[in-house]
This record gives sequence, C-alpha cells and structure tokens, in this order.
Amino acid sequence: MDVLAQYPNAFLGSRLKRLAEEMLADASALARHNGVSVPSGLYPVLFLLVGPDGRTVGDLALAMKVSQPAMTKSVAKLVKAGLVQISKGVSDKRQSIVIITAAGRTAVERGQQAILPLIDNVVRELTAGLSGDFSRQIDIIERRLSDRSLSNRAEDHTMLEIEQARDEDLPHVVTLLNQAYRDNSSQSAWTTEVGLIDGDRISEETLAQDVADKPDARLMVFKPEGKVKGCVWLEPSGNDVWYLGSLAVDPDMQNAGLGRRLLSSAEAYIRLHGGRSVKMTVIDVRDALLAWYERRGYQRTGITEPFPYGDTRFGTPTKPGLQFEVLTKAL
Repeated sequence: MDVLAQYPNAFLGSRLKRLAEEMLADASALARHNGVSVPSGLYPVLFLLVGPDGRTVGDLALAMKVSQPAMTKSVAKLVKAGLVQISKGVSDKRQSIVIITAAGRTAVERGQQAILPLIDNVVRELTAGLSGDFSRQIDIIERRLSDRSLSNRAEDHTMLEIEQARDEDLPHVVTLLNQAYRDNSSQSAWTTEVGLIDGDRISEETLAQDVADKPDARLMVFKPEGKVKGCVWLEPSGNDVWYLGSLAVDPDMQNAGLGRRLLSSAEAYIRLHGGRSVKMTVIDVRDALLAWYERRGYQRTGITEPFPYGDTRFGTPTKPGLQFEVLTKAL
C-alpha cells in the first residue's frame, strides 16, 4: 500500500519530496551519462556561483531558501566533487567564500549547452496533457516515471549530427520529402498529407530556388553513412525567432523515434545560433500532427495563415478551406 498516495492531501509534502528526490536522482544520472557529474540536486548552486566573485554559504542558503547547515552539507559535496573550493574572506578571515572551480564552470557550460535543454524537453513531455486535481496529476507523473525514467525518455532526444545540405543532397531531400508527405504507402506516417493534397510535395527546381532565394535559411540534413535520412528547414525571422519547417524523416525509420530526435537537434541548433523561440505552421486539420508537436512543447497561438490555393508548386489541395495554424515554442 502506498500510504502517501492513499492520503494525498495529508501527506502532500512527503509525496512531493519523494517525487522530487526521484526526479533529481534521475536527472543527475542523465547528466553523468552526458559527461557531467554533479551531485544530485546541486546544479542550481553551481549556477549561482558563476561570476567573478564567490558567495558565502549563508548567501547560497538564502538564495536557495534552505537552512545554512543544509547548504554547508551541499557545499561539502561540491568540494568533494572538485566543482567548488573554499577560500577565506578578504575583509573577514572568519568568513568562508565558496568559489567555483574550472571543472565547475565546465559543468555549467555543458549544462547550458546540452544537458538542461535536454532535461527541459524530457520533463516537458513527462508533464504534457495533465488534467484533474493536483493529486491526480502527481499520480500521472509517478506512473509515467515508473513506466519510463527520465534517462530512458532522454534517449528519444539524443542529438543527431545534422549538417547543412549541399547541392548534391538536394535530389535526395526532394525524394525524402515526397515520400514522407505524399507517398500513398506512407499513410501511417505522421507527416503524410495523403487525402488532403495531391501531387509532389516539392520539386528539385523549387527547392533549389528556395535555397538560393533565402541565403540566411539553412536546409539541414541527417546523413548516416552518407545517405539522407532526415531533413529540416531552419530560417531566422527576426527578434530571435526562427521558422522551422519541412521536418521529415525516412518513413521506415519513424518508429525508431528519429523524428523526435531530429526535432530536438534542430532546436539545439537554433539555440546555439542565438534563437530563443521557434515558429512553425501546420495544416489545421492535421490533428495527430498538431498533438505530436504539442507533446513536444509547442503551443497553438490561435493565429492562422491562409493556404496558398492556386500555387501548385507544393501540390494541389483536394479539400476546400484548408489553412495553416501557427505554433510556437520558447527555447
């Protein structure tokens, strides 16, 4: 019997503590798997220490809203891990100053670049679509964690090595896009537009013209063993916003989670190049695809854009009234 779940209100604090400890331990294991070893739950302390000067244990305790004895124990763990060191105060020798080490700074930099965005994406999916009262939401989170840990979920977000497409890649990208979006044999694929739009998704001539006309945009490809198995269009549109489109993977590889990994890799690329949010458009009747993006942290804005009826470069719509729905995600 789970007594904490049986009395969800009376033991709410204990249950939240249990959930927090499980998630912190799992996140710490995930960080170690990605090359950074930070004691469980102490990453925020390292972030507080980034800067030219150190901070006292009391300052850190106040910032983290914990007791000074608890922070003293935490600092001792960081010292043992080689991430911080203790120095005496300049004006008051009785004062102990906590200073981040080079290893600590590396851990913070690695966290900012890869680990924290990865954990953010994983937890965003873990908590997606919660409903009911608060205790019911905790039930759902605990059950999802029992089914798959954060580390296991993170496998879906493992970064792919993507690169900017070359001229010789364009024919293969065209083939991939047409297979993913318009091939009748790919009706189960999440990108397919069969039944909505006829004709090719794109031609080599159109794609080459788009690449030439938009020099700031990047057509990125995933090329394991030199073969194009995924692609995505990334284009800066001002105010740190990037447009993301034409996301597609080989239909035979979709069940392996390649689409999720390609999307995460594209977002990481945008973040690395100064982007702070992503915008995309999805045909408004594509309910399954809209839900797929929502599970990945994208939000419907309520804004729509007209479908380009009459422009047959991207196919011929077979249904009237189609329009694009605008989705966004903060990175």
